[in-house]
Amino acid sequence: MFDQEPFGVLEIENLLPNLRGEGILGKRKIEIPYSLPGDVYDVYKFGKRKVFYKWNPTHLEPRVSSPRCPSFGECGGCSGQHLPYLEQFKLTSEPILKGLENFNPINKGVSPAEFSYSYRNRMDFAVFPGRVVGLRMSGNFRRIVKIENCSIQTDWANSEIPLFQKLLESFPELEYDRKKETGYLKYFTLRKSVFTDDSMSILTFTEDFKNEDLMQRVAEKAKEILSAKNIVFCFNRKKGEISASGEAIAVRGNIYLIEEIWGKKFKIPFDGFFQPNPKEFIKILEFIKSKIKPAENLADLFCGSGFFSILFGEKFSRILGIDIVQSSVSAGEEFLQEVFPDKTIEFLAFDLFHKKGLEKMSSANLPWKDSVVIADPPRSGLSPELCAFLNSNPVSQLIYISCNPENLLRDARILEESYQMEEFLLCDPFPQTPHLEAVSIFFPKNR
Repeated sequence: MFDQEPFGVLEIENLLPNLRGEGILGKRKIEIPYSLPGDVYDVYKFGKRKVFYKWNPTHLEPRVSSPRCPSFGECGGCSGQHLPYLEQFKLTSEPILKGLENFNPINKGVSPAEFSYSYRNRMDFAVFPGRVVGLRMSGNFRRIVKIENCSIQTDWANSEIPLFQKLLESFPELEYDRKKETGYLKYFTLRKSVFTDDSMSILTFTEDFKNEDLMQRVAEKAKEILSAKNIVFCFNRKKGEISASGEAIAVRGNIYLIEEIWGKKFKIPFDGFFQPNPKEFIKILEFIKSKIKPAENLADLFCGSGFFSILFGEKFSRILGIDIVQSSVSAGEEFLQEVFPDKTIEFLAFDLFHKKGLEKMSSANLPWKDSVVIADPPRSGLSPELCAFLNSNPVSQLIYISCNPENLLRDARILEESYQMEEFLLCDPFPQTPHLEAVSIFFPKNR
């Protein structure tokens, strides 16, 4: 497989929370994805200044669980299909539960996923020359694995992929060539509502495509071939490896998707975030619903288009939403004013990770001691500065939702200055991956 002698032979000794196998070669620990204890690999060493390893299996233990995806192991999307699901969940959840012992919440819950396949409501596929549509290769961002059927996305999304291939066949060389900088189409994104029948196909082009006569012909053909209720064309710079982002037009339908939770409808902008597995995330919502306390104000941090404000805003007189994405903030404020016409609604667009953003939040003139704060930050968690702000302005209740529970526990150590963690729930909306979701509820110590 490699044009050199192996550096050594490695046997996998145990599995890690990231679902990779680990073995020791010399004094170095090496992680190998998709492996099991007892697997044996010839390991090859490359590089001088920056050393990296590759491997070739010489013995593989029998697999109890058979991956549904034929590209598993090559595609970088899933990391656990070679393991029974409950074993995955045990591996990923154990370190979080151990770290939680330092905080001793009054109540803590653990909830594995009910369905481990066909759950994801959004997928972003790269488009390469030769009508190659797929996901990034494991360990190599420059190459993609052609995907015809993805086992973790919705059935509707899998039915839309062959239609998209048919569209590409109608326009040779429409795909953007990243080496030659020719062509236009870079990404194909599929979004599907779970609790309504709404659907969206998003085609991301280079920004020069919007000035081409070809665009109108592609738009007409897309409406003829694709089944999505909403078809969106968006445009961004050639060098930008970003999908579903930039200036956008609706070729059919709207530039937003309609989702529904508890009878309440949500307008999700084509580029806006929404929970990738709403059916499983309902557990988080039910938990919050049972624990949230009435107060005068709700501060929805990292609010997106107002997901939590819409669900829980009826309990409050004033709602403040903050997010960095202007389109989401605008959509959220407009929709909240429709849902709660008698309440004071203010949605602001600024960066909560930046000093100036915290200064703006300070000037929001909220009586923090009579406010409930819901924070749903990105994977990086809250910044030390934002934690310090919350410590200096103790709120009546802090509800912290995290897609990176380790960072939630990290931030909780800072928040201990002013808060006590009383409730905790760990869920798994991301089966077949090492990622989990958690929600923790804090109360001020001197209440």
